[in-house]
Amino acid sequence: MIRPPLRAFAALLGLAASTSPGQLASDPLIHQRWFEARTAHFQIYTCGPTQEVTRLAVRLEQFREAYSLLAGAQAVASPPIIVMAFPDRDSMQPFLPLRDGNPAQLAAFFNRGSDENLIVLYLSNSDSLEVIFHEYTHLLLRHNEPFWPLWLDEGMAEIYAPFTVVGGDRARIGQRLEHHLQLLAQQPLLPLKKLFAVTRDSPEYSEREHQGIFYAESWLLAHYLMLGGNPAHQAGFRQLTPLLRQGWSPEKAFTTALRTSLPAMEAELRRYLAGGKFQPLELTVRVRLDLPQAMLTRSLTPEEVCFRLGDELLHLGRLEAAESYFRQARKLAPASPLPFEGLGRLAAIRQQPEEAVRCFQQAMQRGPVSFLDHYLYAQEKYALTAHGPDQYTRLEGEPAAEIRAELQKSLKLMPDFGPAHSLLGFFEMVQGEDLAAAEQHLTRATQLEPENYSHLLSLAQVQVARNNLEAARRTLASLRLPYVAGEVRARAKDMLRQIGPPADAHPSSD
Repeated sequence: MIRPPLRAFAALLGLAASTSPGQLASDPLIHQRWFEARTAHFQIYTCGPTQEVTRLAVRLEQFREAYSLLAGAQAVASPPIIVMAFPDRDSMQPFLPLRDGNPAQLAAFFNRGSDENLIVLYLSNSDSLEVIFHEYTHLLLRHNEPFWPLWLDEGMAEIYAPFTVVGGDRARIGQRLEHHLQLLAQQPLLPLKKLFAVTRDSPEYSEREHQGIFYAESWLLAHYLMLGGNPAHQAGFRQLTPLLRQGWSPEKAFTTALRTSLPAMEAELRRYLAGGKFQPLELTVRVRLDLPQAMLTRSLTPEEVCFRLGDELLHLGRLEAAESYFRQARKLAPASPLPFEGLGRLAAIRQQPEEAVRCFQQAMQRGPVSFLDHYLYAQEKYALTAHGPDQYTRLEGEPAAEIRAELQKSLKLMPDFGPAHSLLGFFEMVQGEDLAAAEQHLTRATQLEPENYSHLLSLAQVQVARNNLEAARRTLASLRLPYVAGEVRARAKDMLRQIGPPADAHPSSD
């Protein structure tokens, strides 16, 4: 049975108290002078001072440019990055994630998604960019997330967080972080075995706060290995990721790559901390980072403001509050496609495909829509053809042509949108008319989102359909590693069993 990829626009958790459109009509924030400031890689929406917005745009582009030159363009490929830049903390307060029914106490946050990445901050906060750079580093390093232990993921994010441009072609990372050093002076280090065992469910971990001994020690260990001045450790640190990618356990990979025991490394780490010398790393890149950034600006209409605020709430799972903004936008501009785009996205999250299709159709009748809405329309239209959970069959005539055309429109507008490549590849595989195109799209999806293993499962299916069994075995073998989720490993193992071993393979106990 052919199984579809996971729905990219999956349901989000958390609801806010409902706000009526009548209440929103008197919201002074909507009637501020909002504008869009668009740079090469960021779309900033704000009603703040233009000078502060320009500084923000420059810092964001400098960070991305420096990282991309060091890590390669493929490492930073991602969906669009939307920045909601509020003028102050009070105006940002109603648009924060909820905790226990109340807005979280956050100075800024970064929300990752397969459709878009969202930065939310207020402009008068000088510390917000350190928080944003921490989270942005997670996005840039996301290809390592499946196999990196949590200490390494968070430690590297803390290394990059205090990013500063110090010259035309030079930037600095890895500066002293005084809040970590103060904590490390007050609390004993965790044994490395315990540090390596921390997961996202552990009490020591809080991605919301970036505080506590886990974060401090993760930063300290990453700083020592990367910047501590020991050439042997720096060489060993470079060998750590390849071993982890092969499926080695964090402890075995660490002791093998660094050629030391955990107790010995703990002793070195205490000496490094006591020494108090934490030299930053100065990076030289091939372009000037201090050149003016090209930035286009345009004013937003009130309905666009409502749409952007509603979309931000939508990505936080505050669905009822988002709906109020979309309905207010429809009241302000019933001929605009934006309110119906928002309501269509909302219906897709709520897994209401009939309503989603109806809203997207109304949006398209009113004007051009975004790459995401073409994709979601195709996704929800296709979902309506399923005969049951995971049961898709070949479509004929106009329904097939429309779904294919909408996905192609999405990719024309956003060529590097992984979910559209994945769904179009799956669709073409089910249709069976162009398996080469199916494999091409699924291969591209795995390149754009290698951490999304559903793409690899679909790719293996189309390789089997093309009778390229050896390629399918290689694809599925990559899903048998210990860090891959158990359900995915089980599906990969089941597919390998159905394919059977190569003709010249020796008997195996597996």
